[in-house]
Amino acid sequence: MKDILKILFVDNPYLPEEVCKFCKQLPEFQEAEQAYEAAAEQLRAQLGPAQFDAFDETLTWYLALYANAYYRFGLSLRQEVLSAWGLEG
Repeated sequence: MKDILKILFVDNPYLPEEVCKFCKQLPEFQEAEQAYEAAAEQLRAQLGPAQFDAFDETLTWYLALYANAYYRFGLSLRQEVLSAWGLEG
């Protein structure tokens, strides 16, 4: 049971795909994605591909960790449940 809950809340391999599907349904996400791509192209042109890619990789890593922290925290409720079961990640 403990392993099943850990997979569900912490190590869910389907989560990235499901989040992507969900985001693609949100008009505001699509708008933000297009705005990011336009800004990224402008910055790539100014910095050059190597510097931009290094920046983008660092930013992406940071944002992924930040989003993961929100997911794991889950408005305190999920964190409390995980802690109670000894599954904090």
